[in-house]
Amino acid sequence: MKDNKENPVDHELEFFKELCSELVAGDVNLPTLPDVALRIKKALSDPDCSSGKVARIISAEPIVSASLIKLANSAAFAPSHKPVTELKSAITRVGYDIARNTAISIAIKQAFDPGKARHLKKHLKKLWEHSLKVAAIAYVLPNKPPHITPDEAMLAGLVHDIGKFYILMRADSYPALFNDEEALDELMMLWHAGVGKIILESWGFTEEIVCATDEHEILDQKMIRGANLTDVVVASNLLSYIGSESRYKDLDYSTLPAFSKLGLDAEHIAKIMTESKTQINSMIQALS
Repeated sequence: MKDNKENPVDHELEFFKELCSELVAGDVNLPTLPDVALRIKKALSDPDCSSGKVARIISAEPIVSASLIKLANSAAFAPSHKPVTELKSAITRVGYDIARNTAISIAIKQAFDPGKARHLKKHLKKLWEHSLKVAAIAYVLPNKPPHITPDEAMLAGLVHDIGKFYILMRADSYPALFNDEEALDELMMLWHAGVGKIILESWGFTEEIVCATDEHEILDQKMIRGANLTDVVVASNLLSYIGSESRYKDLDYSTLPAFSKLGLDAEHIAKIMTESKTQINSMIQALS
């Protein structure tokens, strides 16, 4: 009698081949950046746009407005300030770049909405929490080169795993893949950086952020250059795994090129994860 049971390996190979052919042919059905982020991004890129106009545009998006007020009152931005209750003051406190990042973070959640797919929800939730943690660590990370602002580092951390979101959404057509999480994780590790590069290029992100997304899994880069945004994302990504079971648990971070270039030794690493814990957690809560 023929065995009619689904074989996860067959589904994995089929999905792998389909993804490969799409990427090689350049036929990737890319998600679009939702209108909320496009409108806010456009307004914040206009040097002549007044804070009042920016506030009016953002106020039309209740979720973004509420998140910005929450962020402005968080420990990251208001450790000893009087709480703000209206949007314009919140934007003034956090700045235009953080306002843009907040809008983009919400847009990403909208672009990769799992809908009713239960098997997707837990994976996307875990991935989103990781992305927020990397973004928050990148924001507070010390020793960043002067040309890299905390806001840019935060945005790069926020989108570094965007390729994984895409792969998970595509894998929805192959639900058997979710029965073998190890195989799915390997698939994402193999392809997510390249997919993320394609998505961010189509969304008009800067070359530095695209490069950081494409190269953040390359831990042994020994290029003769100074520290850059890729190093910040590599370090922030690895620091986010401290205290959890991961493929990086046996790595001595302080020996890696990214950490060496940023001047982050074991003492720095311990200090970041203890002294910045409140600030990191408050940013995660405000953006989630």
